[in-house]
Amino acid sequence: MHKGDLSVSVSLSETRPSDTLSVVTEQYSDLALSHAQAGTEVSAAQPLRMPLALIGQTLTRLLTSYRRRRGTVEPLAHCLELIGGRGPSVVQLLVDSLPHAWSDHAIASIYAVLMPRDRRKQLGAYFTPPHLVDHLVWRLQACGMDLGRDRLRDPAAGGAAFLVPLARLMISEWRSAGATDLEILTRLPIRLLGSEIEPELAIIANALLHRMLVKEFGIDAEKAAGIGLVQTDDSLAEGRTNGDVDHEIGNPPFLRLSRLDHAQARPRFADISSGRLNLYAMFVRRALEAVPVGGLVGYILPASFLGGPEFSLFRRRVLQLAEVLAIDMVEKRSDVFLDAIQDACFLILRRRRAPIDVAPPTLARSGILQRDGRFEVFGLVELGASGAPWRLPGESCKGEATLTDWGYRGSIGYLVANRQAERLHVEAGEGRFPLIWAKAVTTEGSFDFARGAAFKDRGWVAAPPDAPYVVRQACVAVQRTSSRGQNRRLNAAAIPEDFVHTHGGIVGENHVILLVPTRTDAPPPEELARALNEQAASEELDRICGSASISVRLLESMRLRKPPT
Repeated sequence: MHKGDLSVSVSLSETRPSDTLSVVTEQYSDLALSHAQAGTEVSAAQPLRMPLALIGQTLTRLLTSYRRRRGTVEPLAHCLELIGGRGPSVVQLLVDSLPHAWSDHAIASIYAVLMPRDRRKQLGAYFTPPHLVDHLVWRLQACGMDLGRDRLRDPAAGGAAFLVPLARLMISEWRSAGATDLEILTRLPIRLLGSEIEPELAIIANALLHRMLVKEFGIDAEKAAGIGLVQTDDSLAEGRTNGDVDHEIGNPPFLRLSRLDHAQARPRFADISSGRLNLYAMFVRRALEAVPVGGLVGYILPASFLGGPEFSLFRRRVLQLAEVLAIDMVEKRSDVFLDAIQDACFLILRRRRAPIDVAPPTLARSGILQRDGRFEVFGLVELGASGAPWRLPGESCKGEATLTDWGYRGSIGYLVANRQAERLHVEAGEGRFPLIWAKAVTTEGSFDFARGAAFKDRGWVAAPPDAPYVVRQACVAVQRTSSRGQNRRLNAAAIPEDFVHTHGGIVGENHVILLVPTRTDAPPPEELARALNEQAASEELDRICGSASISVRLLESMRLRKPPT
């Protein structure tokens, strides 16, 4: 289980909808009226045609209300009622009005919202919106997947986000070729397999499949009830068999392992572990053993693996085991997966005939799935060898110099404020140094100590005079977290020599990176800050950084313009 939810707000009352639902109800009524005037009935078998934006609004309002009901509604029983058409009338109306795939997604998302928070976090449960499913299926077909012939598996099938749409496509093709209901029900369990670690989600997935078979294709309910494509199983369990399949498709869980779980898993996944293991990387590694030679693996993943230093061994091993056919980006980083703000991408791999020791630098196709569902060809991804970052299409900075070429090194700010609050002070004093907060770096690229100090009303930190983390020379401060919504993803500011000298040194807070000269002839910090604040530098970061956090190693690997001579 693992996927994204959108958020929602609907009254569960049988009597009247809440005010927050009224907008969607009015929009629904307008759409329903237009269909009625055209003589079209609105039902679970014949949902309304709705634009993507209205679907998102409907889901957002629906799920908001369910959040408030967590702990008062039994998730499995409630979702099974909705699948069976017996849910609260207003909610049922909305769920049935959605296109089939979005209706399934809404019910799975309702379950996720009602789950205990700890359990959902433990599972990394983020359900896949249908437009992402459609794109991944299309990409895999373009790379050779044949729905009329191939056997497919989703190793993390909670909510059946992939299996039900795939079954819908297969059945439509078989029906067109004249297949009987018996032939369809015989073929499905052979062509589609799913595993889900959460038993209740496996039940929901199979119930959504049964609903599709009966409502959309008119297959006998008793016969359909005997089909179960999703089994309760842990795909990562050691020694398990993966079934006889040609390709894998899915959206594995987004979850960084705890220290204990990492220690237990590392011996088995040592070849991809250059940092704390993440479940999605483990799923990719397992999939490249599960599919046959020439088999495809198509996953939706967080984009953090593209350049993150902790994924260097993962990138290296993937290139040894597989050809990377395509990496497509998702335009939005929020409102894609419910409760997750994460750059996401589609990764398409083809298993090699045999592993290779050294994978040469190569290229892969790339594009971007726009927020309105349109796909735009983007160019070619540069796949660096030996674990180097994979660079998305774009123009490189002229000169391609690194921080080392500039004569600087980076270090993360030492002080974690919420863990050492007793060392923070409002005013200067003996044994205290200026604390450099991320807020001290303005969006214009200037240094404003007072602005940073006002952020938490604490601008000074006590430290021993010989503390090694006290920086005693002019340097550059860089905000450690970034957002694609900013004008620039990189914001840097020079901290001048006179400020540092006046106070005897500075201490960085944990959300800044301090870039310090390593040689006497290094260009002045003001010049480096200017280079980092150029649009070209932010575009370079976009090419290799798929997470909100900027690491020192990533910054040190970036291509910047050459320093002035």
